[in-house]
Amino acid sequence: MLKKLFYAFFILMSLQAQAANTDNTTGIALTDSQALSVAHIMIDSGDLDKATALLNEILQSDDTNARTGALLELGRVAAARGDYSTAERYFLAILKYNPDATFVRIELAKVYLLDGKYNSADFNLRLALADKTLPPEIQTQIKQMINFARRKKDWNVYTGFSIVPDSNLNYATGRREECINTMFGILCRELDDKSTGVGIQYNIGGDYYIKLTDHFGLKTSLSFNALDFPNSTFDDYLLYMAAGPRYIFDGIGEISIQPFTQLRWYGGKYYNTVPGVRADIDLDFAKRIHLSLGGSYSKDIYYNDNIDNILRGNEYSTYIQPRYYINNKSFAFIGLSYTTNTAKLKSYGSNNIGYSLGYFAELPLTLTIFTKLDLIQTKYKGPQYFIMNDYTLDRFTRKDIDYRAYVRLSSRYLEYKRLYPSISYTYTKRNSNAPAYEFDKHRMQIELNYRF
Repeated sequence: MLKKLFYAFFILMSLQAQAANTDNTTGIALTDSQALSVAHIMIDSGDLDKATALLNEILQSDDTNARTGALLELGRVAAARGDYSTAERYFLAILKYNPDATFVRIELAKVYLLDGKYNSADFNLRLALADKTLPPEIQTQIKQMINFARRKKDWNVYTGFSIVPDSNLNYATGRREECINTMFGILCRELDDKSTGVGIQYNIGGDYYIKLTDHFGLKTSLSFNALDFPNSTFDDYLLYMAAGPRYIFDGIGEISIQPFTQLRWYGGKYYNTVPGVRADIDLDFAKRIHLSLGGSYSKDIYYNDNIDNILRGNEYSTYIQPRYYINNKSFAFIGLSYTTNTAKLKSYGSNNIGYSLGYFAELPLTLTIFTKLDLIQTKYKGPQYFIMNDYTLDRFTRKDIDYRAYVRLSSRYLEYKRLYPSISYTYTKRNSNAPAYEFDKHRMQIELNYRF
């Protein structure tokens, strides 16, 4: 420590000597590295104006590393002045080209903590914690900041707008007709063609946390999602409301239990109400492993009496999803879920098991990629009659396998006033032992997101 203080004192004296030497005959020139060290010390001592002047000079350097270091220190200056939005821009400018700059990510997370953006802080801190080169004391500090963010979190808001081209809105098989052998010969009926269209999706939602004690509080959630198509036949609106207790375990995680209600409108008409209750648990098992798990119970109540007499029933579901942080700019996860539905008409009740595999990475130029693969096996609880491809009528229990691939690419490089674009693609294919329920579809989403 004394050696470091002596070195800092020497550099400061050299800088003062250079400034005092007006005839440039005895001045001592500092290297960019030395000048950055001086600026760092000035910031720590509160001399922000002189530090800013020095850093602006370093920005003219031909050394890329020196300019990057100056941006980092200018971000610290802005944070010290309480100008968190400017500090954020400086740090993001560095991460734009250096997504693996761990200490910049930590400084960015500190700014988010100071600015009350606890979810953004948590996200960056968990990536930083995966850096294998971090000293143990820094790892401990990051864990403390993650716990602080969890405790202090008071709100989370998200919103977005998308243009949505879809190749198969009605989940049609693509076959032109369906035929059956009868005593009068083969009788056929035309099947619906695939309906294609371009819709508009918009959503807004958020969570609000009411803190009653250091560990206990209430979590309230509200969201609205709307998908509109030109003729309204396939419009789909969802309103979700939930509120319930939340408990925080120091350094481990949290649990929340929320009674909820979901209302749905489909095709321009009120479709159903789904009241229920859900429990969610988030746990930190190790510095690189985060586990989410939970379950829910709900009751499906349909507005149309005919539909209600067939589909009304209870639904029970559970899920588990461990996430592994590979390094300071990427993570992977796997997921397992189980759902059982008890419809009034047994043949429409079902059990399904879902498997998922996902990957997220931050790339240069602030590009991020998120990919997810899903496989869902569904078995219905009672037999029905189905027309087969060979024109025969058969009675059996329906079984489906859904395959889904999703990829999303987004960028803050094109960000304008906290608006940034994303593009995503989803391919879904269903195989079934009941031919009428097989389909495949492609959906794009051209998104515009707002970063709070």
